[in-house]
Amino acid sequence: MVIISYLQRFDRYCYCLFSGLRAKDLPGQIALLTSRSGDGYGYLVIALMAWLLDESGDDYFAHLLLAFALELPVYWIMKNSFRRQRPSELNLSFAALVVASDKFSFPSGHTAAAVLFSTVTYQYYPNLGLVCFGWAAAIGASRVVVGVHYPSDIVAGASLAIVVSEFVI
Repeated sequence: MVIISYLQRFDRYCYCLFSGLRAKDLPGQIALLTSRSGDGYGYLVIALMAWLLDESGDDYFAHLLLAFALELPVYWIMKNSFRRQRPSELNLSFAALVVASDKFSFPSGHTAAAVLFSTVTYQYYPNLGLVCFGWAAAIGASRVVVGVHYPSDIVAGASLAIVVSEFVI
């Protein structure tokens, strides 16, 4: 229980630290755009392009579909089991820049999806995969900056994605 208490204090400290970025126009807008880039449309576009343009695109597309088909139910079970309130709901005096699509914060679905996509992509297209990992890290950080997640939510989402992608691949 002591470890959880320390983790919660660390999460709140980081959340408050990032609130300074959220309050500034340019960093807040960059975080908002980065966060929105993880909404899922880009994954579909890249996967469809690979499917249509590359001979290994069929396997890549199939692995992505399987990975997301496994990750999403586990993600929803975790989110609705832990039921961790979002930081902006705890009256920490810092409003979020976005309205989250669901009520709970743990784990981060945006981060899980971005890391899952990056991991599968890396297996088929290593150079693109490396770029995607940087993008996934930026999405995770942006979710804290925009005020809808704690750092441990990001770590949990990334961990979930890595476990699922290793199982699929």
